[in-house]
Formats: sequence, C-alpha cells, structure tokens
Amino acid sequence: MLEPGFIFHIADMDGIDYTDDYLLTRFLSFVNIRSGTSDSFVSLPLSKCEVFTKDSPSGTPTKNRKDIEDDQETVLDITVPHIPYDDTGRRTYEKICQKLGVVPSSKILKKLVESPNIDIKHYGLGPKGTMAVSVALVINSTVTSLNISGNNIDKTGILYIQRMMEENLTITDLDVSDNHLKTFGAKAIGMMLQDNKGIKRLNISGNEFTDLDAPFITKELEAHPALEYLNISRNEFGDIAGPHFERMLSENNNMTELNISWNQFRVPGAKCLARGLRDNMKLKLVNASWNGIDDEGANAFSDCLSNNAVLTELDISCARIGDKGYAQVMRAFKKNEDLEVLRIGRNNIKEETVKLSLDLLKEIPSLTLVVLDLSDVMLGSAVVKELESLNDIHPSLEVIHGYTDSYGKRKMAGFMDMGEEALWIIKEFIEEKELTVAKLFAEFDEDGSNSVDYDEFRQGIKQAKIPLSSYQVDALITFIDIDGDGDIDFSELVLKMKEITKKRKEEEEQRQAEARKRR
Repeated sequence: MLEPGFIFHIADMDGIDYTDDYLLTRFLSFVNIRSGTSDSFVSLPLSKCEVFTKDSPSGTPTKNRKDIEDDQETVLDITVPHIPYDDTGRRTYEKICQKLGVVPSSKILKKLVESPNIDIKHYGLGPKGTMAVSVALVINSTVTSLNISGNNIDKTGILYIQRMMEENLTITDLDVSDNHLKTFGAKAIGMMLQDNKGIKRLNISGNEFTDLDAPFITKELEAHPALEYLNISRNEFGDIAGPHFERMLSENNNMTELNISWNQFRVPGAKCLARGLRDNMKLKLVNASWNGIDDEGANAFSDCLSNNAVLTELDISCARIGDKGYAQVMRAFKKNEDLEVLRIGRNNIKEETVKLSLDLLKEIPSLTLVVLDLSDVMLGSAVVKELESLNDIHPSLEVIHGYTDSYGKRKMAGFMDMGEEALWIIKEFIEEKELTVAKLFAEFDEDGSNSVDYDEFRQGIKQAKIPLSSYQVDALITFIDIDGDGDIDFSELVLKMKEITKKRKEEEEQRQAEARKRR
C-alpha cells in the first residue's frame, strides 16, 4: 500500500520532528496524482512544506544538514530534548490545519485523544477540514468509528478518506453519507474496499450514486472478508444495477445487515435482489422498503423466503405491493421457519386479503414470526377479532395495523415523519456545536419575547446554517406550534425536544430488546 520511500514518522538526529511536514507533502502528492486537481489548497507549493528527498538513507528527509564526520556518528548528543511520538494525531492535526489555513476544531482535538468515536456529522468540514482529519487519523491508533456525514467533502475529500483508510488499521465503522459523492466517490469507495479489509460497518447513503456507479462498489463487496453492515439507501440505483447487486448478494459471505431502501428498483431490479437474497447464507436483516417492488417483485421475494433459512427481518413496506403480492409473501411461511419480523405495511392491501393471511398463519404450528407490520392497513372489527383468536394460537406474534403516526409501533429508530425528523436534526446540530436550546432560540428571538413568528423562525434556521430544506422547515413549524397561534414559543420548542428525546430513547431500547430476543 505504501509507495516506496513513504515513511510516516521521521525524526532527524538534531531532534526536530518532521512527521507532519513530510506526511502532508506526500499526502498532497498522492491526492494530486489520483484526482488530477489543481485546487490551490491541494497543490500547495512545496515552500509551504518541508521538502525532503528519497535519496536520504532509509527514507530520512534531508534538510540542510551539516556533514557528520565518521568519528562523530556514534556520539550521543544528550543536550537535544526528545520529542515523543504523536500517536494520537493531535499535534499533526494542529499543524496541518495551520498549513491549510483551517481553524482547528476543539471537538476533534479532544476526540483524537479521549474517544474511540469521532462523530462530526453536519460539521461543515469541506475538503480542507477533511484532509486535516484524514492525515491525523493515519497516525492515530485508537479511533475505531468515524462519522463525517453531511460535510460536503467533495471528490477531493473522499480521496483523503480513501487514502487514510488504506493505511489505518483501527477504524472499522465509517459513515460518509449525504456528501454528494456521485461517480467519483463511488470509484474512491471501491478502491478503499479493495485495500481495506478490516472495515465492518459502512454507511454511504444519500450520495447520488446511479446504476452506472454500482459495479465500482459491488465488485469489491463480493468477497470482502469483514464488512457486516452496509447502508446504501437514498441513492439512485435501479434495474440496470440489479444484476450487479444480485451477484454481490450471492457471493458475499460476511454481511449480516443491508439497507437498500429509498432507491429506484422496479420489478426487474426487485427480482435480482430477491434471487441474490435467496442464495445468500449470511444476511439477517434486509430493508428494501420504498422501492417499486410491485406484485411480481413480491412473488420473487416469496420464493426467496421459501428457500432462505437465515433471514430474520425483512422490510418491503411502501413498495407498491398489492393483494396478490402480499398473499404470495404470506404463503412463504408454510416453508420458512426463520423469519421473525416482516414489515409490509403502507402497501395497497385489502382487509379481506389480510383475513385470509391470518387464517393461513393459524394453520402453521411452528411459526417463528413475532412482528407482522401492516402499518396504514385499515382493519375492521371482524378482522380485529380474528387477530385476537390468532393471538391465542401464537401469543408471541404482534400484528401492527391501522394508521400510525410514524413507522409502526415498533419502528426502527430513524424512520420518523418529516417534522419530527427535522427537530431531531436540530437537536443533533445543538449537540455538535456545543450549544443549548435556549442559546439557539435566543439567536432567533431578537426582541427577547420568547416567541418568534414563522418567518423569523425560518430566517433563524437559515442564518444558523442548520441543514434543513424548506419542506422540512414547514413540517417542523407544524410539528412544534402546539397551539397553532402562528408563533413558535420557546416553551413549545423545549417540550417537543424533550418529547422526541424520550421517544427515541424508548424506541432504541425496544429495538435492542428485540435484537437480543432474535439472537
């Protein structure tokens, strides 16, 4: 992985530590070659860095050193103070920031030393900030999790991450979601997976990947020996990418959880996914919701469930599935003895079809299903009575039905309605910026009345640079304004913040409890 002459820690005999300068110079050189960019901060003139040559013995940099006579080479100079090796990357991060003209983050400096997790999502890093963090993490040997979601890192930034992950042996959990990486980023992620065989969790959702980008990623996943969790949701993968995902799913022998929701798979793509899952002997949790699976795709998933003996949770909700497709999926339980959670709500399923499926479940004596999520499927009193009789036969089975204000009673944390999701983003923003709710609201409330109108609230969100769309802000206003008087009161904001925090905590505890039961 290392190119000849690439040395990360070099201390000259005169006591000067050249680690950071040398590393920065070579790092810049690598990225310039890979990206072909001429950005000023990437192509820094060498005068801004220490200039070294490969001609020095053992790769040691030369810097106007005076010749040492042979009889002096073994003399130990105890007058030069020893500078300890910077194994946290803290000192390196400060120096790189100084060279790039970036203000060092106190949060990052603290995390480099004290925590195995660096969570700096929506932090406004940009390519420069990403480079500074990346160089520091080449040296750091304690950080195991890095989240740089929503930082607009650009194609140069993902190259820094890729280069760092080639050398870093400790980071096993990486989140680069919502960075608009597109095709260039897909290629960089593919190269990273090719060189880094230790990463276990990878989130690359929301990066505008398309069908043509699929081969760069799926090819490296086919035989990856360590990756256990992959979130590739909220991209633009569709039917053309289907065969690539089918091959990846069939060949991969390590992944246990896959989120491929909110893509553009229709019937052909859904069939590919189902065939890949049928042959997969490792995946336990799969979320394929919010795709155009349709009844034909549901038939393929039924065949998958009839032949797969590993999958324990499947989500195909809001996937254009009708009565025929739902009936086919439910028939798979005659053969499947492993699936514990099926989420198939928010589809066009009639009450009569649900009743028939309940009769079918009653006839299966060894049913392992514990959650059947039929969110937003309305059931009449007669079918509800059937549910009660089903509960007598399978007391551990919970059927979620009817209108739900979220993603079912047992929804996975993270699937919220838009207003609630927007408020959660604000909560995370406050924590990341080390603010308080009162301090943030005070920036909105210029007259100190503890109340702002809708326009002031929108303007405050914009000026604070909280990453919310106009649609999210509108939904947030409706969600917060409890009394509907046209103003957002500080008390309303605090109450709703406490409400969603409590709710999120309870959902996470419930999710963990369910996961423990399934294990």
